[in-house]
Amino acid sequence: MSTEKKEKRILLVGRSGCGKTTLADTITHGSATYHKTQAITRVGNFIDTPGEYMENPNYYRGIILHAYDADIVIFMIPAGDETTIFPPNFGNSLNREVIGVVSKVDMGKDVEAPRRNLKLAGATKIFEISVHDEESLKQLCNYIYG
Repeated sequence: MSTEKKEKRILLVGRSGCGKTTLADTITHGSATYHKTQAITRVGNFIDTPGEYMENPNYYRGIILHAYDADIVIFMIPAGDETTIFPPNFGNSLNREVIGVVSKVDMGKDVEAPRRNLKLAGATKIFEISVHDEESLKQLCNYIYG
């Protein structure tokens, strides 16, 4: 499911462990191996941010600046996460389309709280995905690159 030929750049934002790097690796390379993202990196067309950038308000400007390099921003929250690190309407400060992804839906945990929090953060459309479910990844990719 390579996206290398696509021109759109996607900024991934969310807390540590929510699946940003795994999503980028899976879409770009077809599989993922876990490694902790220590700095903003590129994975194919993805701009992968460390979770600490949303966990610490002092780093918000880094996200805002990197949004200028992106065509679309994805806010991610894993299924079962009742809390949010996204300030209300944070997406409005990015001047890009912001969509939401509820990740790890294969775990069978609640998706309603993450959906609600993504909407409050400014996500205009929300996808529920699992990197183990090709159809959910296909729907996300069709929206992004379609």
